[in-house]
Amino acid sequence: MKKMIITTVVALALSAAAQADQRMPTHTIKGTAAPINTIDNGAIEHQSVSFSFPITDINMLDFSAKPSHSQSREYTLEVSGSDLQKGLSMNTSAQGALVRISAYDGKSAIEPQDLSIISHKSTGQQRFAKGSGFETLVDSQSMQKNGMGFQSGTTGFKVAEHLGHGRFTLKADSTVNPNMRYRINVFEKNSDTALYLNTNKNSYLTKDVLQMDAKVFSQGQAQSIQSINGNIVSPSGQSYPAVFSKSDDGYQVNMPLNMAHDHKVGALWELETEVQALVDGQLVQRNARVPFAYAKQTAELSSKPYMVGSIQNLQAMVPVNVKNAGRYEVRAVLYATNDAGQKQAVMVTHSAAGLATGSGLITMQFDADILAKSGLKAPFEIGQLELRDQTQMAVLP
Repeated sequence: MKKMIITTVVALALSAAAQADQRMPTHTIKGTAAPINTIDNGAIEHQSVSFSFPITDINMLDFSAKPSHSQSREYTLEVSGSDLQKGLSMNTSAQGALVRISAYDGKSAIEPQDLSIISHKSTGQQRFAKGSGFETLVDSQSMQKNGMGFQSGTTGFKVAEHLGHGRFTLKADSTVNPNMRYRINVFEKNSDTALYLNTNKNSYLTKDVLQMDAKVFSQGQAQSIQSINGNIVSPSGQSYPAVFSKSDDGYQVNMPLNMAHDHKVGALWELETEVQALVDGQLVQRNARVPFAYAKQTAELSSKPYMVGSIQNLQAMVPVNVKNAGRYEVRAVLYATNDAGQKQAVMVTHSAAGLATGSGLITMQFDADILAKSGLKAPFEIGQLELRDQTQMAVLP
């Protein structure tokens, strides 16, 4: 069998495995920009701004919190050089697994051509030395050149498909530093077995309850999870243990969020989960992460908004009770009335202003041209009103 030191296809596949976790879905409006948070060096920008966009898609009317989800056909092992010298057990549920090995120090790479793999079958063991059990080998130099941004000290290989799946032992030679730490990622792109994580929403505030379901499916059937553990990880890496309880066909988390806030603008928290499931009598390991936003309740809508002005200068005044001074934004849909007396959506408007602690007011300025082109008229009202803290980049229910 012909060996290849590097192929772009496998490098791309290894890169895809590294980015396999799916990011939180977001609601965007094509071709538009929301008001920008202009807080710099602690100084709050107090200038009020408004942007309006005509309704062109029914999805623009939906401001509801969306579930966050992730699925995984991969798992990660944290090992030492000593573990690899002794022989590391590695289970696969499909042929052609992609394996990536990263050295913690970014320098002590283990080249795949120096690795042996032992296949354990019911008929006995078979050893493949010096990378002979791999279809494709990606050495550290090639990975840096073609590996789509992997850190230095990373290598990879694809287990030869003719070896099938099941239990393998991965073994390094004596040149490996036994005290060095490595992260091994096994991505089974051909596997029918995947871990699914789903949260009830993608944005939480202090004392909200994080609800998450963890299930393993293979060929559409729920599988028995033998063990599960996980952690909630902050943007700076602070870790908190997650509490799991058994559900009908998997596990769930129902956990009040009372962790200390660890805020980095635009950065998300993550619930990292590791499971072992029994599939056709074989243990299959999976790791997955599901992201979510976590913020303080720094302000709240204090009373019902009220409309002022004429069709040429229509505004909504939105009262806000502010606990922490900052820059806040409101988003809403303006509704007007057609000739049949029916309410009809006209535009989405985003408005932002810097507010001091206490009672504040954000003025929503609606676009007169959009309203005129719609042909709609009074009475007017706003719906789907949403408050956001631009400092935290957080939605405040």
